[in-house]
Amino acid sequence: MGHRTSTVLALIMSMMLTTLVIAAPARPAQAAKQPASGTAASAAGSAAAGAADAPAASHKTLYLTFDDGPSQRYTPQILDILRREHVRATFFVLGSRSQEYPGLVRRIRLEGHELGNHGFYHEVITGKPDVWVRQDVTKAERAIRAASGVTPVLYRPPGGMIDQREMAMLTKAGHPVVLWTLDSGDWRAKSAAPIVNTVLRNVQPGAIVLFHDGISPSRYTAQALPKIIRVCRARGYTFELVPVGPAASRITTHADSRQ
Repeated sequence: MGHRTSTVLALIMSMMLTTLVIAAPARPAQAAKQPASGTAASAAGSAAAGAADAPAASHKTLYLTFDDGPSQRYTPQILDILRREHVRATFFVLGSRSQEYPGLVRRIRLEGHELGNHGFYHEVITGKPDVWVRQDVTKAERAIRAASGVTPVLYRPPGGMIDQREMAMLTKAGHPVVLWTLDSGDWRAKSAAPIVNTVLRNVQPGAIVLFHDGISPSRYTAQALPKIIRVCRARGYTFELVPVGPAASRITTHADSRQ
């Protein structure tokens, strides 16, 4: 979801070598599928997040995340694959699309996945007044809650673009920021092969993997996903929801060439 400078790539890779530390309250199996509290989503950054009872990277856990949906065309395909492969994921959905396709947002929740907030119209927040940022996040939150019945806690900024001040403001408002540690590159793909190769070549325990279900190249994401899941599972990986926690302690910003 953006061009990397060598400095950013080095920073991301160094962070991926550390244990993914996330605050993760125990989640009963039934509650994970239909949270009784009315709260969905997750917390952890591309640079990881904060407390002690986090899943260790040595457990070979992967966190699959999907942005920019829901899409009437591609989200159902991806949900069908995840259901068939018995994998749960985190979907960072747009408020505008939640209003347009509320049934898909409900399906995401009812099939045991987590919902995160990706803003209302996918507008980059950097440089915007604080009041604008808060209003955008709140407007998206209300749309997602109206569609799904749950309130998204976790926030992923459009383009992954956010600074420390904005992250502190959103965290204080109860919206921990999640970025990613592995960009699948599906947003620029022209076939499934480069997506598969990028993920399988770079995956490491504890990786938060960035995919998209709401853009035109998501057709290739759907094609790539079964092989990625099966090969990673054969390598001993398991797939989990990004755990919910209070804050992300470090961040990395990402340029988004699609903006």
